[in-house]
Amino acid sequence: MLPKRKRTILPPLTLAEALETTKIHSVVGLLKPGQALVTQRPFRSPRHTASAAGLLGANMNPMPGEVSLAHNAVRFCCLYDDAKI
Repeated sequence: MLPKRKRTILPPLTLAEALETTKIHSVVGLLKPGQALVTQRPFRSPRHTASAAGLLGANMNPMPGEVSLAHNAVRFCCLYDDAKI
């Protein structure tokens, strides 16, 4: 619960940060219909079973991974094996 609340403690996104975050989320298709700009810091919590490709974005169809999606956001990583990444 504390990691989810951390984004409310952080300062609001500046216009430049909001534009960067919106660009990344737009590429992936995470913007809601009618949403022009991401105005809140996103919260990303990838599963502990996520592969390195899922975290970094390597795929047959290159898309941003969890690391890119957590740009200007709060990323909560729990129980990751350092040898896996």
